[in-house]
Amino acid sequence: MMILLLSAFIATVIFLMLAFLFLHSSGEARGVKKRLGEYAGNQTKHDLSADRAEELKKTPFLQRTVGKLISNIAATFSYFTPSAIPKLMQHRIMLAGKRGIWHVRPMAGIWFLCMVAGGGIAFRYAANENRTFISGLLTIWIGMIIGGLIPFGVLNHIIRRRQDLITRQLPDVLDLLSISVQAGLSFDGALKKVVERMEGPLIDEFRWMLRDIRMGMTRARSMKFMAERCDIQDIYLFVMSVTQSEKLGASMSDTLKIQADNMRNIRRQRARTLAMKAPVKMVFPLVFCIFPSIFVVVLLPSLLSLKQTIG
Repeated sequence: MMILLLSAFIATVIFLMLAFLFLHSSGEARGVKKRLGEYAGNQTKHDLSADRAEELKKTPFLQRTVGKLISNIAATFSYFTPSAIPKLMQHRIMLAGKRGIWHVRPMAGIWFLCMVAGGGIAFRYAANENRTFISGLLTIWIGMIIGGLIPFGVLNHIIRRRQDLITRQLPDVLDLLSISVQAGLSFDGALKKVVERMEGPLIDEFRWMLRDIRMGMTRARSMKFMAERCDIQDIYLFVMSVTQSEKLGASMSDTLKIQADNMRNIRRQRARTLAMKAPVKMVFPLVFCIFPSIFVVVLLPSLLSLKQTIG
């Protein structure tokens, strides 16, 4: 027990020294950034005051109070995280479709708190079990690793769900785009009609792409950024086909029709693949859940009667 406490104290001292050196080295950069932010804030303060007031009215009370407090606490702990964690968090937040809703610093602080909580739980377990120094240290490290992986696991789950929704919605959106373009609309006009009449993560990405185009970005570049935000092979194929059709001067309606047919074929093949995997996945519930109950219902009366006859 004393050895574990001593090792934890030494690790805490080393960590605080490294954190102090990091904060001291980045203090000047944060000061410059803060002064630039204050200058920019003073320039746009009068323009954003009305929008800020309307935004606060729409925000729920708990989110404005408790949520803001938790976010500030997590953002404070984000200074103790390595520099690679915020970059990973930023990329994961973008893939999860939460850009502008979730911020990098609070998420990095949550990662640090989860890692510390995992290490604390592992330390308590190792202290109660009276483990050796090496075994206790390994237990603490494993707890910290598991705690640090939990936020990324949650983000990965959200990303997979969002990518599945985008993949399922893409063929229907391509059908509507193809019909709209064949009716005489341009590609941008067809996108506007689809965005007005549908909802979903893919529609949100199209809405973001149209906003980039209105801001002066080219269509090819905005579609490339949309594909990077989705990070799905089907979206990359769709973007590449539309870009090539625009460069070569091919018919956009034919391109969209071919892409819609291909995406429907791909979705049909994926459904068949999942259907072929179903019998294999059903083996484990059958063996461990259904067969034992059937054996109890069918064989138990026979075994009881046999026992009475033999007795």
